[in-house]
Amino acid sequence: MSEVASARHGLIRPRTPGFLALLIGLGCFGPLSMSIYTPIMPAIAAGLHAGPEEVKLTLTTYMIGFAGGQVLFGPLSDRFGRRPVLLFGLAAFTLFSIGCALAGTIDQLIVLRILQGAGACAGSVISRAMARDVYDFAEMAKVMSWIALGIQVAPAVSPIIGGHLAVWFGWAAAFWFLAAYSSVMFLVVAIGYAESHHHRPASMGLTGFIMASAEMLRSRLFLGYVLTLGSAFSIIFGTMVGLPFILQDHLAVPPNLYGYVVVLSAFGFTAGTFANNRLVGRVVPERIVRLAAWGHIVGLGITAALALCGIVSVWSVMLPYMLVSFCTGIITPLGSARAVALFPRLAGTASSLLGLAMMGMGALGTLLVAFATSLGNSSSGLPLLGAWVGCHSQDCAAPMPMIVILLPSAIAVILSSLLLRRIPEKTAIS
Repeated sequence: MSEVASARHGLIRPRTPGFLALLIGLGCFGPLSMSIYTPIMPAIAAGLHAGPEEVKLTLTTYMIGFAGGQVLFGPLSDRFGRRPVLLFGLAAFTLFSIGCALAGTIDQLIVLRILQGAGACAGSVISRAMARDVYDFAEMAKVMSWIALGIQVAPAVSPIIGGHLAVWFGWAAAFWFLAAYSSVMFLVVAIGYAESHHHRPASMGLTGFIMASAEMLRSRLFLGYVLTLGSAFSIIFGTMVGLPFILQDHLAVPPNLYGYVVVLSAFGFTAGTFANNRLVGRVVPERIVRLAAWGHIVGLGITAALALCGIVSVWSVMLPYMLVSFCTGIITPLGSARAVALFPRLAGTASSLLGLAMMGMGALGTLLVAFATSLGNSSSGLPLLGAWVGCHSQDCAAPMPMIVILLPSAIAVILSSLLLRRIPEKTAIS
């Protein structure tokens, strides 16, 4: 148990179910804001008279803002405390979500999504740091596993909410929903959460952040987790950009049903967190990550093989993606817990670096997938990467740009996991 036990408590006391629920609610900002958006992307294209590539760019710019905000909120929470920085981030997210709902052009939405993403990352970054404030190194893997399991409710339910809101009230309703959610979380934090971080450095400017980051990245174990999770998230987020246009444009899945299909991937991730929770304490954590890393390349390979055989359906795309999500669900809570737990006094900064890698590499994945799917072969009418790998029909070529672009990331997950080695359970770097 950490030093926080002696600190004054708010209405939500540390190490209670209420505190765990708060961590889950804060952690939901990232997946909620991402997943509620995917089924309404075609509706935004129609409503703002924009092309598919421009709408995909709004997802990428959101992730760029989310990644950039990591550099801000983690170190600031180490220096000034979790509570004031968290309240600022929640207020910013609410403001910019309202701005997105009122956007009149695609260019306005692109800019506002950057700012919304920056505000959203406060919840994800600071919730990981809050967990490290309260739970010790040995507890973190199981705690993060339960948090990750709870967070999967958001991507499982939010596409359904987003799809129905778009059909009933228009695409802007999803952003009003996000603004309402963040307003509720602001009130919960303001009323119920007392500060949990009480060992703050005398200063944490840009120079301090760079020095602390350099120290962390010199740790082979920390670097291994950062690169493994970053590569895995480039696959997850790159797929999020490709799926709406494969399922809705090519396979004619309507927006209000798209969310139910995507629940399959959330189910895979949830099953992975369950598996992680069962394996922790029985199998060496670093070995778990190394084994799960292989599932990403297997899942993408199955989809590619089926497409080359002319088999492209909702099931041929989503079932292999469930395997990818399952493996990501295993390594995400475990990798996040092990990486952040290494640096208890600078947990916010460690969380920032981890989140920066996950969101930054995820943003790169979305950008590359969006670019690849826009390349066309004018002579055959097929996506260019599909034609390059030997496809002769739209059925084969539809998923190929996404698969070809993301396969290097799947290889990177495996290579990065090789950096991991076993460490004693009580090891932590102050």
